[in-house]
Amino acid sequence: MSNHSSKSAQAYNKLVDTLREAREVYFDPKRGIVKDIDIIEGYRYLLHLASAGIDFYLEGNPEHPEFVKMVSPIRKFGGDNPDAIYHFTRIRGDRSYRITGKRGRECYLSFTVHGRIAEEKLGLAAEPVLADVNDRNMKIAPDGSFEVILSPEEHRGNWIQLQPTAASVIVRHYFELEKTVADDLSIEVKLKIEPLGPPSVRPPMSDDDIARRIRDVTAFVRGGSIELIDMASLPVPFVSRVPNELPQPSVFRTSGQASWGAVDIAYAMAPFLVQPDEALIMEGRLPRCAFANVVLWNRHMQSFEFRDRRVSLNRVQMKRGRDDSYRIVIAHKDPGVPNWLDTEGHTGGSIFWRFLLPEGQMEKPKCTLVPLSEVSRK
Repeated sequence: MSNHSSKSAQAYNKLVDTLREAREVYFDPKRGIVKDIDIIEGYRYLLHLASAGIDFYLEGNPEHPEFVKMVSPIRKFGGDNPDAIYHFTRIRGDRSYRITGKRGRECYLSFTVHGRIAEEKLGLAAEPVLADVNDRNMKIAPDGSFEVILSPEEHRGNWIQLQPTAASVIVRHYFELEKTVADDLSIEVKLKIEPLGPPSVRPPMSDDDIARRIRDVTAFVRGGSIELIDMASLPVPFVSRVPNELPQPSVFRTSGQASWGAVDIAYAMAPFLVQPDEALIMEGRLPRCAFANVVLWNRHMQSFEFRDRRVSLNRVQMKRGRDDSYRIVIAHKDPGVPNWLDTEGHTGGSIFWRFLLPEGQMEKPKCTLVPLSEVSRK
């Protein structure tokens, strides 16, 4: 076999070609990626996407599944959330698995099973939700420990039925802590998955197997770049196309929808446009819910640098009124008032709100653009 004629070599070349194509297609000015900072961050985004694809699909093995962290301070894609820890693993719909873990300080925990619709379609907006279970309808021991069975056949206790097309599991742990959880090494999520029955011995790598895994990585990269649909271009109720104007929060994802996302969340998203001498004031009242936060993203749906800047706020971090009212200020410099969100030098990006298991009517946030010098007087 020639070094360049094998199936794995052909798949590798296709991956490299896809990264080149992504450079041309993804950076199309029609996507609004024209500023130097957006282009620079775009290259970082594409490499983060490739990194995730390698972890998920090159190394992921449904016969020997392992949970891997999806995002972190050094890998961001798909609208990461600094107040959450996400884990991913590959599975098969005709296998049975046991997930074990222990709840800690999280305020919400869920398990979402996604399906695969075709070999060339993977990730982000191409894997439909097949099942979703959260901790509100699970049996959890007094010490926080739990067990969940995933299988085609019914089991006692916490059970998620697997459909034949089941391909992956995403586990979400949401936190409302004073220190941003994604930057807190003291917070450890205890989580494990294992196949039921004796595990098979991993066979030696083959040309067919590696070629298939590389094709999966390629499909994932394509889905998050070349074929990625701009959220602002879709007729989605929770997405505003008007800068500095947030819509009414609403639930978007439902069981069966082809998208990575939980089914319990209401969202509100809008582009922001704030110059260095301006500030955007958001005002409203939080609904009753299991979790709430707001985060600033760049053009690539990556959170700004939260390791040493305040670019997101959960309810614990937020200064609120007794009626859960809030006043949040987005600005380039600290205006000397509570609830400042740092733009990290970006004049444009996205505002993204999350409300988990909201109850009752949700308020549309009021946004007002003012001179930075007037923030304290408003």
